[in-house]
Amino acid sequence: MNETLSTQPSASDVDAVETVEIRDDDGQLRHSVRLQDGELHGRVESYDERGQLSQRSSYLEGLRHGSSEYRDGDRLQMKQQYDQGQAHGPTVVYDPAGHVAAELNFVQGLLQGEARYYSLGKLVRRANYKDGKLDGVAEDMTMDGLVVQRTSYRDNVLHGPMVRYWTNGQVMEKSSYDMGLASGDIARFDQNGKPQGGPAPKLGERMEKLFRGS
Repeated sequence: MNETLSTQPSASDVDAVETVEIRDDDGQLRHSVRLQDGELHGRVESYDERGQLSQRSSYLEGLRHGSSEYRDGDRLQMKQQYDQGQAHGPTVVYDPAGHVAAELNFVQGLLQGEARYYSLGKLVRRANYKDGKLDGVAEDMTMDGLVVQRTSYRDNVLHGPMVRYWTNGQVMEKSSYDMGLASGDIARFDQNGKPQGGPAPKLGERMEKLFRGS
């Protein structure tokens, strides 16, 4: 695809900012950018081959700064905040149906604090991050909000207690980890809280059944 450029001064600051449009061979607008002294500065928009907006971002002196959004046709995929080129502030990710799929927070490019993950708009996981790594307690739950697993992390590896639950709230299994390595014995219980032996059902199998409502 060959691209053609056209420029025009910005009405807000004729001397400093110019708008550059990049079009394909068919004359379809693919990018509209604003330049100041040769650097991206202000709103930047990109369009797909159908002419629909695919990305809109703000720049400051060549660096992404402020809000950005990413689209697939009419569907919003992600909204993110930037500060001088780095992700900084809230990020929201959307699934193909338009439901929120994840709510994240970045500080200078690294995940920080609580992150929330959703399935069909229902919260199914909470996790905490420190400097981009899992740190603290994470919870997995059903779409009805029932916690089925609670784990602890430090520096992105399992560290501390791990507890799994039956859907009636009774503890299914207790174990412990020390910097990623299993530590001590595993205690298992039936749905009435009675100690049991043998392996507990796999979390993935249980979650899949619960999501299906079976």
